Amino acid sequence: MKTDVTAVAENEVLLTVEVPPDDVKDKVERTVAKLRQETLVPGFRKGRAPRAEIMRRYGEEFVLSQTLSDFLGEWYVAALTAAELDPVSVPEVDYDEFSGDAAFSFTAKIQVRPEPRLGEYRGLEVPRRIVAVTDAQVEVQLAMLQERLAGLKPVEGRLVAADDFVEIDFAGFVDGEPLEGAKAEGYMLQVGGGNLLPGFEEALVGMAAGEEKEFQVTFPDDYRAEDLRGRQASFKAKVKEIKEKTAPPLDDEFARQASEYDTLDELREFIRARLQEAMAKAAEEEFRARVVSRVVDEATIVVPSAMVERQAHSLYHELEESVGERGIEMASYLEAVEKTAEEVEEELRPRAEAIVRQGLVLSAVREAEGVEASDDEVRDALREEAAALQRDATQHILEAAKSGRQDDLRAELVWRKTIDFLVENAVAVDTPAEELDAGEPEPGD
Repeated sequence: MKTDVTAVAENEVLLTVEVPPDDVKDKVERTVAKLRQETLVPGFRKGRAPRAEIMRRYGEEFVLSQTLSDFLGEWYVAALTAAELDPVSVPEVDYDEFSGDAAFSFTAKIQVRPEPRLGEYRGLEVPRRIVAVTDAQVEVQLAMLQERLAGLKPVEGRLVAADDFVEIDFAGFVDGEPLEGAKAEGYMLQVGGGNLLPGFEEALVGMAAGEEKEFQVTFPDDYRAEDLRGRQASFKAKVKEIKEKTAPPLDDEFARQASEYDTLDELREFIRARLQEAMAKAAEEEFRARVVSRVVDEATIVVPSAMVERQAHSLYHELEESVGERGIEMASYLEAVEKTAEEVEEELRPRAEAIVRQGLVLSAVREAEGVEASDDEVRDALREEAAALQRDATQHILEAAKSGRQDDLRAELVWRKTIDFLVENAVAVDTPAEELDAGEPEPGD
């Protein structure tokens, strides 16, 4: 088989293939043999009919067409191997004539995986956010603890105010008739919490414990029950008790109640250390993302459109699955955002291109540096998985080998080790957070 490769555009080639006559004739005879086995001819045992009879029954045109259908793909794959091409698109195949007894030529236009030209990827100076926990951040955490430990205390001597918790009896009516589902006794709500109809909670403000009141509210235009949208309802409500949320004071007793520490100062130090650890971890992840982004920016590469389209399609299906997990049909989601599937997928293309570009550049770094994951590293990772899942490690490793999970894990490890290599060889420039926010975009996905 002869092959010739001609560049026709960036990352696109025309593969010209010539299949020798002997191979063409062999494939035609294999097609005839296959048809012979599938055909029952009167006067002959199955599979024993003469070639001429098979050709007469099916016709030469059908036999040649079937041969092309069965073997064109095989010739194409063999030509790719011979030409050492790595296609990323479906081929555009073209040919003139297939006679079945002469050399056969065809062409395939394909997009191929690009070879990125790496720029600098060692010693890059990359900003890293300085982590500094402020007193205000610590106090916010303490306030959240206070909120969780807050209790409700009965109020005496004043009227209902915003944010109070009130216990009420109420009943609703429309056109003088009781409204189904709009009656309750001993109902507790926070005034201003927005849990009932607009205007209902506001009507309770200024009422005293034991007071009864009748007031009107209007159902919103987007109310779930269509027959009530825009209609006015009358409510009778009685305030039975008024309560307010009270938080414990920030003192040593609070520290003992909220934690294992004996003093408020000890609790503050614990919160500060925990925030420092969490913020340092987040800053490190940001730094890793910035390093990868810089390495990608330093490289030169034109991403084939076929790879972008495939990635955008994949992102669309990920979105579809995410929407489905929230119990929403994709058709309903598209209607809500007022877009077609094609428009959403088009919007995903920039992100898709960034993902493909990053993958190609990291692969080039991996090849340049010979980054690999050993069998021992894969087994150790599988043991960690087994421990996290509380499974027998040996059984988990055997199942991973059978399912191919170990190959996926090896690829994940290589990816992680490649990024580790880039991070280890970058120069971190500690930078205040406000300077990053003002002068440098946050790293992408």
